[in-house]
Amino acid sequence: MSFILLPSKGDDVKVNAWNWRPTIQLLRDANLIDERQHELMSFNGGGGAVSSDTANEIAEFLEQRLSQMIPGQRIRSDLTVSGDPKEKVVFTPSTKVEDIDAVDLYSATYEWLVMFRDFCRASGGFKVS
Repeated sequence: MSFILLPSKGDDVKVNAWNWRPTIQLLRDANLIDERQHELMSFNGGGGAVSSDTANEIAEFLEQRLSQMIPGQRIRSDLTVSGDPKEKVVFTPSTKVEDIDAVDLYSATYEWLVMFRDFCRASGGFKVS
């Protein structure tokens, strides 16, 4: 599954759910979006959006957060930073939920966060589709 970020100005950005879910959790944890926005931004066509001012605040926040990371690192779903390689998970009919490390399943990469920061700066606000 992927999400398309539709800016008020500029080019759309497509992001997969593996990167997007921890990204919006990070924004929620930093109080840049509220619980309702988080919910709306969590699924396609939900109507989630941020204003130009909020997009700029997100970019500034990400700038600070990225200064504490290095390329190749990622923010996991519990918002911890890891430089360890992400383990591949192969889903089969016999895959058991309890055998999956859910914290490691979703993670926002440093490279994605740089792209998202730059997108937010230039977007003039955006909608999630």
